Amino acid sequence: MQSLDAVKVITVRTTGFDPAAATGGSAAVDMLAAVADSGKSSFVGSEIANNDRPELTAAKIIVSGGRALGSSDKFTEVLTPLADKLGAALGASRAAVDAGYAPNDWQVGQTGKIVAPQLYIAARSTHRGRRVGRGR
Repeated sequence: MQSLDAVKVITVRTTGFDPAAATGGSAAVDMLAAVADSGKSSFVGSEIANNDRPELTAAKIIVSGGRALGSSDKFTEVLTPLADKLGAALGASRAAVDAGYAPNDWQVGQTGKIVAPQLYIAARSTHRGRRVGRGR
């Protein structure tokens, strides 16, 4: 990546790269002095979500739903009992999150959380998926 911007904001997904070699490399390490608080920001608080389910990114089993479920109530009615029975995390497609069926932190996929469970159950039927499944 190359950027001439003075400030760069970079996010790295830990599961997106192979481990780095333990030896070798020639990157320079620059030591920087701490800067005094500019007063432009402040810490407001910290909240920890209380959840009886496994963390989505670490879950061995995920039950996920999409917009095809039709409503927040149906999403909960269909997916929660299955997830409870399996001890699974709950996930959602972007469309389900955008429709308000599930909270943002349940979003799975390219624009959500990257997951790698042992079992992934998806309850989301769309016409596009059927066309792709039939090879067009």
